[in-house]
Amino acid sequence: MSLAGYLSEYSLAEIFHFVQDGNQTGLLSLATPLGTRIEPVSGSTKSTSNTYSLSFQSGRIMSVINGWEHKPLLKTIEQRRWLTPAQIKTIETQLSQLPQPLGTYLKSRNLINTEQLTLLFNSQVIATTCKLFELHDGQFKFDPEVKLNHAEMTGISLTAQELALLGLRMLKNWDGLTAKLPAPEFALQRFSTELKGLRLDSQEFKVWQLALGEMSIAQIAEKLELEIARVQQISFRLSSIGLVQEVSVEPPQPPIDQMRDVPKPICVGGGNANTPISASFLSNLMGFLKKKG
Repeated sequence: MSLAGYLSEYSLAEIFHFVQDGNQTGLLSLATPLGTRIEPVSGSTKSTSNTYSLSFQSGRIMSVINGWEHKPLLKTIEQRRWLTPAQIKTIETQLSQLPQPLGTYLKSRNLINTEQLTLLFNSQVIATTCKLFELHDGQFKFDPEVKLNHAEMTGISLTAQELALLGLRMLKNWDGLTAKLPAPEFALQRFSTELKGLRLDSQEFKVWQLALGEMSIAQIAEKLELEIARVQQISFRLSSIGLVQEVSVEPPQPPIDQMRDVPKPICVGGGNANTPISASFLSNLMGFLKKKG
């Protein structure tokens, strides 16, 4: 299923949830507006336009290509001197026909190990993608028809859900997401009683435990002794990855045994309080009151 729009309308976390929830395979393209660029190390911006290409397979991120400073995976391996020039030259002739990720291919031939591949994945995929959560302007497009580029893949992957959680945890400036944060008077309702292997930090876990649809976000913040804004951000993270949903707080209902003790109306002088009053009775009553006046 294809999807396109603007980051001002859909946050990157929400787009990742679409990819994860639909178990999508394809290419997510991000085009930042002219004059904006995120530096991978400092997080600052420079004047230029830029594009990013993120490849997913069955809801898992496989690779990221940075349009303005992309360095092919094999070139990075060469610069780290993990392979000899002769090995690099031989592999270059095979790149276009690789039936599997380059990293998997090299590991199967004992040319590179898991630790090296993990280092590459962390620096080229996780670090770069987490910085993208600073973007709140630009266009995006998810194309399920684009063929995956095995030459840029290490063979290691991470679910879109896990990476979105990491990216939002690292987000320092929430100004671009203020309008999307849940209101303090609303409550949270979790979808499941299990996390299914997903690791939350201590604050996230405590908020998730209290997401029973009974306490407002403001009340949760008070109970956990956290700032309301902090709980709002945590709530957005949990909501964006599909763990909770925002709901209205239900007004408290009195216990059933208390409701039984509520006195029933009675009629003075006897009679049934539930019997409808006739029109003739009301007419006579009104006439009597006028005479008394």
